Amino acid sequence: MPGLFGIAGPSQPGTLQSSFDRILPAATGNLFRERLTDPLEQWAIGRTHLGALQPDAQLHTSEPVQVLLHGDLYNARQLSTQFQLPTTPANATACVRASYRRLDLDTAGQLEGAYCAAIVDTEKRRVLLMSDAVGSYPIYWTIADGLLVFGSELRAVLRHPAVKRRLDPGAVADYVTFGYPFGSKTLAEGVQMLPAGSALVFEWETGRVEVRRYLDVADAFQPWEGNKSDYTEAVTEAFQGAVRRALDGDHAFGLSLSGGLDSRAILSAVNGHGGSLASYTLGVHGCADEVIARRLADIAGTRHTFFPLDQHYLQNFLPNLREMVVLTDGMYLSHGLTEMLALNFLRAADFKVLLRGHGGELAKASLAWPLHTDDAIHGFTSTDQLIPYLLSRGNYISGSVQPSALFTEAWAPQIEGAARRSLVGAVAGVPLAPADLCSYLYLTEIHRRFTLASLELFRHAVEIRLPFIDLAFLHVLFRGRARWRDDTTLHRAITAAGNQKLLKVRNSNTGAPGDAGPLLEKALDKANTLFKRLNVRGYRHYHNFQAWMREQLLSSVETVLLSQQSLGRGVLRESGLRRLLDDTRHRRTDHSYLLQVLLLVELWQQENL
Repeated sequence: MPGLFGIAGPSQPGTLQSSFDRILPAATGNLFRERLTDPLEQWAIGRTHLGALQPDAQLHTSEPVQVLLHGDLYNARQLSTQFQLPTTPANATACVRASYRRLDLDTAGQLEGAYCAAIVDTEKRRVLLMSDAVGSYPIYWTIADGLLVFGSELRAVLRHPAVKRRLDPGAVADYVTFGYPFGSKTLAEGVQMLPAGSALVFEWETGRVEVRRYLDVADAFQPWEGNKSDYTEAVTEAFQGAVRRALDGDHAFGLSLSGGLDSRAILSAVNGHGGSLASYTLGVHGCADEVIARRLADIAGTRHTFFPLDQHYLQNFLPNLREMVVLTDGMYLSHGLTEMLALNFLRAADFKVLLRGHGGELAKASLAWPLHTDDAIHGFTSTDQLIPYLLSRGNYISGSVQPSALFTEAWAPQIEGAARRSLVGAVAGVPLAPADLCSYLYLTEIHRRFTLASLELFRHAVEIRLPFIDLAFLHVLFRGRARWRDDTTLHRAITAAGNQKLLKVRNSNTGAPGDAGPLLEKALDKANTLFKRLNVRGYRHYHNFQAWMREQLLSSVETVLLSQQSLGRGVLRESGLRRLLDDTRHRRTDHSYLLQVLLLVELWQQENL
């Protein structure tokens, strides 16, 4: 797994090296690795990477301040000028080191980009871990026997012999409600994810640990002082800047191109440079995305590839699921079960940096399911009104299944009400109106804990950049009134500014051209839904999730969850599991997502506990 890893604190003599060997992944396949261990055995740090972003060695034995940075530092050139460092090329770690020497613990507030970073100060005997404003890369950490153990993989942290390995009930409660753990929770009790916009300070002599918040994206929701037209123009310009930053560097770039509007907006902002871009689309043969993406690629002039999803995945369902659990630390619930096939494609791709349209929902909030805005939310005047509404609408996993029917007597009380407390805690003290809170939660919870978990899987093969999550773009986007970013108006404006022809191609979600009016869109949406349901070639969905569930999931659940090993953990009731299986098999109630979550948690326990 690419990322940062480390241990700090007083160790038993002769144990630091062997402990670090356990948590630092090997440099297999296309991975590179560097590491450094303190001769006095006070700390050890290292990173693994793909050799694309920050390819040069970052650790130097002569430096009293060691810096590791994983990802992108957007303002490296400006910092190089400010600190009188060489600007061609700008050295990101040198910039971070110079900033730390000047600003000490306030360093994170000076950095702009998508990154995680670690600083070891051998003179002040402390470690500083930093996460960017939106938490683009995970860092997991815990304190075990006075040691700070951290890593970009949860399973790496759990390999340290001093770290206790127990399943976290609060994370399970969130998972079976929302489809992902909330906040900083992980499946491992006592191991946390460093929050977005935060820095952790650990002093290894005293054992003191502090998590300092340096930025909250809620502050970006400032009122726009101009009119809607000015706002739309500013958003369009900001997005073009985000795409330029995403295309920065001497890399081979790719674009994940679908039939929707998000990746189309990115394609439009490339604006005449499509020939240097490789685009690809995944899906079953004859899906809408295959047809539409090909037209978009032809218009933009990209080198396009369609990668068909065949039935091979079905033949290896459980082994593939096990591997996905390993690569995502068990905290990613798939909605299509196509990711491992996509990963195989990306491993052989001819590009190293991939652009994706994730986060585009923030610019069309009424489509940001399940936190999408609607008339009810726009009519709410308080958070107290929003919480029960989101709980009712957002729980598509367990629905009406009561914890006492599924979990044992020891576990049911720990599950009951925990997800609600997580949601309440996520918005506590956030001074935003309900519609803005939906976008805030989408960014800080769904994007942070669900979307990025899927991207960590792909980051085993390629680097990922997300123009819609560019902080400078978000600072403009979130200033508009909630109604201004409710529908697809902004996507249309962004696309029209780059390449108007792309709007003439139909949207796979509605069947209407990208620039269709509301009446035409409504009429064609009905036909599009019917053709998709009838599996008409050119309109069918890009995956066949339900068929895969019926064929493979239920048998895997019976094999794994009803085994003595699983039931012996004392977490799940056998009678409750059999009821879920029976209801799903006979199509009385579809519990596929809930069964998949439970299966993922069990496979994670088998791997880690």
